[in-house]
This record gives sequence, C-alpha cells and structure tokens, in this order.
Amino acid sequence: MLAITSAQNPIIKLIRSLSEKKFRQEHGLFVAEGWDMLNRARKAGWAPEHLLSTEPISPWGEAQPLLVSEKIMAGLSSQNNHHSALAAFRQRYASGISQSGVWVALEHMRDPGNLGTIIRTADAVGASGVALIGDCCDPFSSDCVRATTGSIFGVPLVRMETQAFVTVCKTWPGDVVGTAMKANEDYRRPYRSPTLLLMGSEGAGLSEELSEACNVVARIPIAGDAESLNVATAAALMLYEINRAELK
Repeated sequence: MLAITSAQNPIIKLIRSLSEKKFRQEHGLFVAEGWDMLNRARKAGWAPEHLLSTEPISPWGEAQPLLVSEKIMAGLSSQNNHHSALAAFRQRYASGISQSGVWVALEHMRDPGNLGTIIRTADAVGASGVALIGDCCDPFSSDCVRATTGSIFGVPLVRMETQAFVTVCKTWPGDVVGTAMKANEDYRRPYRSPTLLLMGSEGAGLSEELSEACNVVARIPIAGDAESLNVATAAALMLYEINRAELK
C-alpha cells in the first residue's frame, strides 16, 4: 500500500479540488467519505477511481489504496470530524426517465441538503429515479452526497431542460402529480402508475409551465400556523402515499 506524505501530491491536490463544483464538472468525479458510505457504493456495484485511508486496507477494483496521515485526511475532509477513508468516484447520470414505477422530478432545486434528503427518501420507497429539471444544485456536492447517506449510489439521476421534460409529461402513461397549497385534491388518494411526482423549488414552488403539465395537483393539509412544509418533507409524504401499496 503506497504511502503519501505530501499534501502537494497530485492525487491529494485532485481530491482537494473536488470540493469545488467547477473541478467536479471538469474531472467528472465526486468524493464520498466514511466506510458506511463506501460500503453502500461497493454493495451497489460502484468502484472508486481513487481510494485513500489512514489505515492499511485492501485494493478495491482497479483503485490501489493510498495510505495518508490523519493530517492530510483532515485537510481533505468536508467534515469537522473526518473519517478514516474516502474515495473519488466517477459521476453517473441515467440517459432518460423510464416509464415505470415512481419518478421524482425536482424543478430548480437549490438546497443540496434538501436534494440529498429527497434522494434518500426516493431510495427508501423504492422509487425508480430522480430527475433534476432546469437549474438545480449539484447532486455530487459534499453536502448533498452526505445528506443521501449513501443513496447517491442507489438512485438513478437524470438531468433535463424544462422543455424536454414537458415533452416527457405530455406522453406519460400514468399520473403526473404536482402539489399546491390551494389545490382542491387531497394528497391521500390513489395514483395511476407509473407516477411522475413534480416538486418545485424551496421558495417559488412549481413554475406555471410545470403546474400545467400535471393532470393531478394535490394539497397537503396544514392545521397550524406554518405557511408551508419543507420541500423534502412534502416530497416524503407524497412518495409514501403514492407508493403505499408497494410498502408492506
């Protein structure tokens, strides 16, 4: 196992650069930290391009593990209490939205914590994938990856522009579902499969264009004084209701 002692080593510099979006895009890589996360990746059939550890470990796929000091690992970690291992993986996007199961489409999602939580929930309910519509935040940022708790490796992701997604909605064979505070339809109802769930940005909600693409617009009741639900919470309620029959 090769030991790296310099923070100026090219691989160390590469891993450090992946904390910035422009370098993640340039290299097509992202970082996952901790063995819980890495074991999820291994179980899902992912293999790292680079693997770093503060302890001796075995090779993983074609990646030869690199032994680094606690100091170097702390400098690479996005967390205050760093893990003993991290790895850089190749980013993956699916080619399109399959007309099966339940898909979540997120329009202009800007908060990586919310995005990561929705990906995690989509994984929990057995959703087919998550589509990122328009100007969404980077699903491979450290904040988003951490919020998925490993589901980033189990849920297919798709990126689409708005017009291309509207075309998908027009030919969708099941229900295309949106949410709105003033909708008349209660969210606790049956949905036709395959189901396409549309969720808007944290502040503005769904755009008019995507709202018009829905054949069902549902309302989640609020009894207290809160103006609205967090988008990740609303998505969780909708996903569990849509997939109720599959969750035994």
